[in-house]
Amino acid sequence: MNPATKLKNDAKPIERQLSMLRKHEETYLIRFICAAFRRWAYFIARHATLAIIICILISIVCTIKIIKTPYKNDMTGFVPYGARSRDEYAIREEFTNKQGRGVLMMALIVAKDEGTVLKSEVLREAVKNAFEVQLELLASNMALNERISLGYPITTIYGRKMNIQMNFHGVVLSDDTTVNGTELAEAGNITLISNMVSAKMITLMYREENVGDWSDDEVTEYELSIVRYFQRLKGIAVCRVYKPEHVRVFVVTFSYVDYEITRAGLSMLPYLIVGFAIMSVCSTLSTLISAAYMQQINFHKIYLAIFACICPFMANATAIGILLSVGVRYGSILCITPFLVLAIGVDDAYLMIHAWQRVTSKCRNHPTKDDCEAYRLAEVLAETGPAILISAITNILADAVGTFTGSPEITLLCYGNMASIFMDFVFQLTFYSAIMCIAGRYEIMAESERLNTHSIEIDGEKSMDVSSCCAQGITRIKIELKPEKLFPHDSPMIEADHLRARYQVPQYTMGQFYVNDPGNLSDPIRLQRLNQMVYELEHMNCSWGPQSSNYFIRDFLAFEKVSVEEEGDGDHIMRGTNGTRILFNEKDLRSFFDWPEYEIWRGFVQLNKSSGALNKFFFTTGYHGEGLKEWTERGALLNNWRRIIDKYRDEFNVSVYHDDAIFLDLIGNMPTDAWQSAVGTLLSMAFICFIFLYDKFTVAVVSVAILSIMTGIIGVVSWMGVDLEPIMMAAMLISIGFSVDIPAHVSYHYNSADAHFDRPITVEERLRICLASVALPALQASLSTNLCVLGLLFIPLYMAQVFCHALLYYVLLNRNDLWTYFLEKRPIE
Repeated sequence: MNPATKLKNDAKPIERQLSMLRKHEETYLIRFICAAFRRWAYFIARHATLAIIICILISIVCTIKIIKTPYKNDMTGFVPYGARSRDEYAIREEFTNKQGRGVLMMALIVAKDEGTVLKSEVLREAVKNAFEVQLELLASNMALNERISLGYPITTIYGRKMNIQMNFHGVVLSDDTTVNGTELAEAGNITLISNMVSAKMITLMYREENVGDWSDDEVTEYELSIVRYFQRLKGIAVCRVYKPEHVRVFVVTFSYVDYEITRAGLSMLPYLIVGFAIMSVCSTLSTLISAAYMQQINFHKIYLAIFACICPFMANATAIGILLSVGVRYGSILCITPFLVLAIGVDDAYLMIHAWQRVTSKCRNHPTKDDCEAYRLAEVLAETGPAILISAITNILADAVGTFTGSPEITLLCYGNMASIFMDFVFQLTFYSAIMCIAGRYEIMAESERLNTHSIEIDGEKSMDVSSCCAQGITRIKIELKPEKLFPHDSPMIEADHLRARYQVPQYTMGQFYVNDPGNLSDPIRLQRLNQMVYELEHMNCSWGPQSSNYFIRDFLAFEKVSVEEEGDGDHIMRGTNGTRILFNEKDLRSFFDWPEYEIWRGFVQLNKSSGALNKFFFTTGYHGEGLKEWTERGALLNNWRRIIDKYRDEFNVSVYHDDAIFLDLIGNMPTDAWQSAVGTLLSMAFICFIFLYDKFTVAVVSVAILSIMTGIIGVVSWMGVDLEPIMMAAMLISIGFSVDIPAHVSYHYNSADAHFDRPITVEERLRICLASVALPALQASLSTNLCVLGLLFIPLYMAQVFCHALLYYVLLNRNDLWTYFLEKRPIE
C-alpha cells in the first residue's frame, strides 16, 4: 500500500472524531442564552420575595377577570375559514335579525307512552287546532266540516291550504304508506278525519323579530326562561311550571345549545381539581424519592413539588385573564388550555428540580467558594433554560400555525395555548425560580457534606413497532361531528337530537333559499328564470315536490289573477313596454300582505320601506329519504343544492341555508386542517432545533419522533371509535404540543452533553448524560399529568374521553420515542 494512502486512511478516524467534536460544540446562540440565564438567576436571587409577590398579585387579578367574564360561544366557531356555510349563515342571520337578534325556538313534542301524537289527549296538550274541531264533531255524530281537510302533506282549513310536513313527523298514512319507516300504531278515530294513521312527533317553530332595544343578553334570558318552563335546566334550581300528563316537550334554542355546550366544558373542572390533588401527592412522593436517592431529602422538597403543579395553573390563569382584558372572546374551549400548560409546566419544573439536585451534589463533591443559592440557580438555568426556551418557542410557533388553519374555535384555542405557554415560561423564570432560590437558601444553611455516587446503565435496545397498526387506523378514521358529542350525557339536547335524526331528518329535511337580489320580477323573462330555479330544486331525486315548498310568489300571482278578474277591466291590467301582460306587480305587495290569509308571508320577505319594492326574500322546500340519516348523504344533498343555485347566482345572488351545513362543511375540511397543523408543527420544531443546535441529524431524528407520535395518536384513537372532528383536532393540537416538549429537551441535552469535555465522547456516554438529565423529570411529568387527567376517563362526556385517550397514549408514545435516540448510534458508529 502506498504510504501516503496508508497515512490518509489512518487519519480518517481522528478526523471523524474531531468532526464529531466540532459538530456537538455549543453554538454562539446557546452560549449567549446560557450567559443571559446566569445573569437572570443572580437578579432573581436578589429579588426573590418581590418576584413571588408580583406574580401572585398578577395571577389573582387575572383570575378575578376570568371569574367575572361570562362564557360566549360562537355557533359557527367550528366552521372552517373560507367554508361556504359561513357566508350562508351570515346571510341568513342578516335576513332574520336585521333589527337585532330575535327569538327563534323549536319545540319537539312526543307522547310519553312513545305512541302516536294524534290521540285526542295528546293533541289537547300539545296544540289546540282543527283536529280538535273535527274530533268534537265526530263524537257528536255530526257531519264533518267540509271546509276542513286534514290531509298530509297538504291540509285545507276553511279554504286555506297549508303544508304540515314541517310539523308532523314519523307519519304513517292510511294507505299503509310508511313515510319514514315508522311502524303502524293505534289510530283510533284519526283514520276517519285524516289520511294519517299515526305520527310520532310534532314540531312547532316560533320566531319573533327584535322589538325595541332588546339586548342579546335579554333575548338569551327570555329563551332560557322558556326552556326552564318546559324542562329543568341542569345547574339551575328552578321548579318547572309545566307538568304535562301525556306529552314530553323538548325546546331547542341557540341559547340553550350554547348553555349546554358551556355546561359540558365546566363539568370537567371538578374532576380536574381532584386530579390536581392526586397529582400534587404524586409529585411530592416522586420528588422525595428522587431527593432520597440523591441524599438531599428535606422538608423544602415538598413545597417545591407542590408549587411545580401550582405554577402552570397560575400561568394559565394569568394568560387567559390578559387575553380577556384585551377583548378576546371567552369561549368554553379555553377550558382545555390548562391541560397543555400543565404538562409542559410540570416537565420544566421537574427538570429544574432534578438539575438543582445534581448541581447540589456537584457542589458537595467539589466545593467552590462561590457556592450560594444564586450560584446554584445560575447553574440550573444555564443547564435547563435553553431546553425550556426551545420547547416554549416551538410550541408557540406550532400554535401560531394553527391560528391560520382550522376554524375560529381552533384559532381561539391556539391563542390560549400560545399565551399560556409564554406565561408559563415567564413564571418558571420568575415565580418558580424564586421559590427554588428560597428553598435552596435553607438547604445550604442546613446542609451537611455527604458524598453521593450514582450511575445510569444503558440496557439492551428494545423497540415496538406499532406504525402498521396506526397507519391502518388513520385510513379507517371517519370525518364526522354529531351535535350530541358537544353535550353532557344527561342533556335533554341529546334526546332531542335523536328524535330529530330519527323522525324529522329522513322525512322532511328543509332547505332555505335566500334570493338576495330578486330585481325586477315584473319582467316575465326574469320571473320565468326564477321559477325555473325553483322548479329544478323541487324536482331533485329526493324532493317532495312543489307541495312541500313555501314560495310566496305562487300565492301572490294567484292573488294578482283574482284581483284582475274582479276588476274585469282590461285597462287596469299592467302591461310592459312591448304590450305583454305583467304578472308580477310590486305595487300590490303591501295590500297582498295585509290580507289575513297571506299575512304569514311577511316573515319570508323584506320590502323597501319607502317604495314597497321587494328587496329580498327566501323560500323553502322539503326533501326526504332514509339515507339522509347519514351525514355523507346530507352533505351530498347540500352540494346538489349549491350546484343548482350556482347557475343562477349572478342573476339573483341566491344562497342556501341548512341547519347542518356548518357541520357538513367540516367533512371536507378536517383532513386539510389536520395535515396542515402537523406539517406546521414539524417545520416549527425543525426550524427551532436547527437555529439553536445547528445539527441536521438531530433535526431529522426529532422530526421523525414527533411525526411518529402524531401518527400514533390519530391511529390508535381511531380504533377506539373517535372520529376526526373539531374536538379531536383540539386534542391533537394539545398532544402535538406535548410531543414537541420531550424531544426538545432530549435533543438539547443530547447535543450539549459534551459541552464540558475537551474530548469526543461516545454515544453511550452521551446518552447516559442526556438520560440522567431528562429521563426522571420526563417520567415524573408523565405520571403526574396522567393522574391529573385520568379522572376524565370516568366522565360520561365525549370531549373528556377523547382528551383522556389522546393524552394517555401520548405519554406511552413519547416515553417510547425517548428511547428511539438509541438509534442515533447506528449511523454514527
